[in-house]
Amino acid sequence: MIALYLKDSPQKLSNILSSLGVSFSTIGNVFILDMEKHAFFLIVEGLPKEITKKLKISFVEKEDLSSAEKLIEIGFRSISLEEFAEENLFYGLSEVLNNGDIYFHSIIDVKTKKIYGFEALCRLPIPIYKLFKVSDRIAFFADNFCRERALLDYTRRFPMQNYHLFLNFHPKFLKNPLENVGELITSLMNKEVDASKIVVEIDEYEGMDLKSVKLIRDFLKAEGIQVALDDVGAGYAGLYQLTEIHPDIAKLDMALVRDVYKSPVKQAVVKGLISACKASNIKVLAEGIEKEEELLFLLEAGVDLLQGFLFSKPSPYPNTREIEKVAYNLLAKHPLGGLL
Repeated sequence: MIALYLKDSPQKLSNILSSLGVSFSTIGNVFILDMEKHAFFLIVEGLPKEITKKLKISFVEKEDLSSAEKLIEIGFRSISLEEFAEENLFYGLSEVLNNGDIYFHSIIDVKTKKIYGFEALCRLPIPIYKLFKVSDRIAFFADNFCRERALLDYTRRFPMQNYHLFLNFHPKFLKNPLENVGELITSLMNKEVDASKIVVEIDEYEGMDLKSVKLIRDFLKAEGIQVALDDVGAGYAGLYQLTEIHPDIAKLDMALVRDVYKSPVKQAVVKGLISACKASNIKVLAEGIEKEEELLFLLEAGVDLLQGFLFSKPSPYPNTREIEKVAYNLLAKHPLGGLL
């Protein structure tokens, strides 16, 4: 059963429910509807906004209606209609998330010709960016879920933790540095993951709160966690963030890597970025590598880390031996791959 509480205008709600053909009983300002959640959602659209904004909702059993004390308790535990909708979305989302998978995309170290680490990619039936349109809280829940699942799968796939794990953080959620970092550290401790093997990757950072991100960077580095900045070189703002945030790793924008060997302009930009990063002791990661010609130029330019379909595709169960075999054969072709 559903209990609706409306402090103001109970007669108006009574009239509306009656006009919608909804059976109900009342105890003071409490409306009792004998129906399931899904049925209630169908009638919500027929309620005016001035009612839904003030409406409180709770789920009750018949015995809850037996005394004044229990009715008061119903009032205390009632929630807004918006909170009610979000709770139900959370329940449905949990089922959706559990049907998702974490894919790991290899990152190769140029010097060792071996796997440096993996970027964790969350593959959900519903992309997180679409969840932003539903609710920030829902998107925040999904974002945290993906990281927790990535850490769990990381410990299962790579129990020796020989590889770094790149975890994506959306700047929209980096509002409370101490809380954000604290939750991550707690999760690492609970799963017995070495903090030095974690790389927090910040993406879509244009327009973000730089002060918060700098604080998070400082907190993370104090814990031994590296920070990577994604899409470096995508625009002036991206270059500005690079100088301000000073990450441990700069990921070149994929658009710069694509067919870089054909474009003198791209080549000049990439060389300039790599030179600036090396002068600042920042490692450079080139992602989106699909052709050997791209690889050769990037090696000549002096990148430190490599990522792309040329080495492997993302997989829930990466074959590390095969990936390192491919990486060694590719890098051994080019003398620069062994000298850098």
